[in-house]
Amino acid sequence: MALRIAIVGPGRVGTAFARRFVQAGASFVGFVGRDRAATAEQVAAVGSGAVLAWPDLHKAHVVVFAVGDGDLAKAVEQAASIGGRPCSLWLHTSGRHGLEVFASAELLGVRTGSLHPLLPFSGSLENINMAGAPAVAAGPPRSMRLLKRLAAMLQLAVIEWRGGDKQSRTLYHAGCVLAANGATALFGMAADLVRSAGGLDRRDGDAIVAALMNAGVRAASEHGADRALSGPVRRGDAETVALHLAALQDQAAVATPTYVALMQQALLLARDQGLAPADCERVAAALSLLRPSS
Repeated sequence: MALRIAIVGPGRVGTAFARRFVQAGASFVGFVGRDRAATAEQVAAVGSGAVLAWPDLHKAHVVVFAVGDGDLAKAVEQAASIGGRPCSLWLHTSGRHGLEVFASAELLGVRTGSLHPLLPFSGSLENINMAGAPAVAAGPPRSMRLLKRLAAMLQLAVIEWRGGDKQSRTLYHAGCVLAANGATALFGMAADLVRSAGGLDRRDGDAIVAALMNAGVRAASEHGADRALSGPVRRGDAETVALHLAALQDQAAVATPTYVALMQQALLLARDQGLAPADCERVAAALSLLRPSS
């Protein structure tokens, strides 16, 4: 019998999951969504399933909650108020929440877990490629086997979560947001600065920043951030840092706090890699010269 899967939340993550589950041979029961017409559009996009009401979740072996972090607890409570299929698996795709969000479902006899895909779900759904992307899975042993099966159907590579309390999960999510959304914002800021120097069009600026960021990420992933660090802070070049800050303050002040914060972190890495104390002090002094007031 094919695994029957229902999804609460017909957004980008839910729709991408549904498409992949169907391709992998699962029986997609359908979506529960707030807007019936919009949900029907996503059902049509998947080419399988139906618009579901909350009681229809009883038909599924697996219920995936693919809603926003702020809506997750309410969605789980709504589903739990109807009841759950005994021994079915309820899982969420949130990075922020642990399994405590399923507290209202504890007495229903359902298994619980989470599967947080570590890739951005942006742009066209046609361009989302999950193959080989990591996903952090959490759950008790009786849930983990099925979580891994689902991840394999999605072509995601499982990393098992062994964290502790709610705060540790929040710190994990903050790191993920820095790595994904923070990197995207940094890309935009760096490309704007490169283009504002003159002589480069948008495509040139994007290409320059993409090359540098890709090389930096690749080196850090292979050797660690401390050993991959290069540039003026790593060399102890306080004069160049001061010149950067002066130019930013004069022409792109909005970028100054970001530059200072990131170069302070770079200085910690450089210190750990053996930058002389005197050079560390000079760079630290340069970074404090034009720190904007809060």
